[in-house]
Amino acid sequence: MRLYQLPVSLYSCKVRLGLALMQLSVDLVEPPGGSYRSAAFRAINPAGTIPTLVDGDFWLAESDAILAYLEGRAGERGLTPADPRHAARAHMLSHWHDMRLEPALRRLFAQVAPATRDAAAVAEVDDLLAAAFALVETAADAEGPFVAGPTPTVADCGYGATLVWFEALRGPLALRAAPGERLLRAMAALGADPRLATALADYRDLVADWFAKKLAG
Repeated sequence: MRLYQLPVSLYSCKVRLGLALMQLSVDLVEPPGGSYRSAAFRAINPAGTIPTLVDGDFWLAESDAILAYLEGRAGERGLTPADPRHAARAHMLSHWHDMRLEPALRRLFAQVAPATRDAAAVAEVDDLLAAAFALVETAADAEGPFVAGPTPTVADCGYGATLVWFEALRGPLALRAAPGERLLRAMAALGADPRLATALADYRDLVADWFAKKLAG
């Protein structure tokens, strides 16, 4: 089984965190032709998106779908809670991450370099992030410690990857938005999980590297 991904890609990290939590191993490879825009990669996944999972003659895109497929190999180590309410809430919160929080945060990538930064665009995104964080706080599990309850789920994988980026962007862009207590508690629980120690540390280094290059450029 092969996962086409890029080390610094946020959604690639989301899947890698899921793999670590489920204690699964797949071959991690970069897209052929050096880019997810290459014709060689589009022959594998016509949508040209990463990550993309290939299992024999079967391919699959979209991080939530990939993690759901991999759960079939994880058995009791899967990311779907046994409690149906916790499971449904995890899927809802993961959708909110993918549709609300991450798209807003991604708009800030173009604003990192001071020479080309648009203060009005940053302020607009700051408001969107604040609204997304507030929404997540209304639905995150009250007792936790994870986003949807007592065990880590697909939702934690997404927020875990995105908050690494948010923390890197927050200071340099002077963002006012901030995750709420429940989301911060979930991040602390992820950070304390020994299955994720290496994956999260490596990703913080990759994001810091990317950020340094943008600031220097």
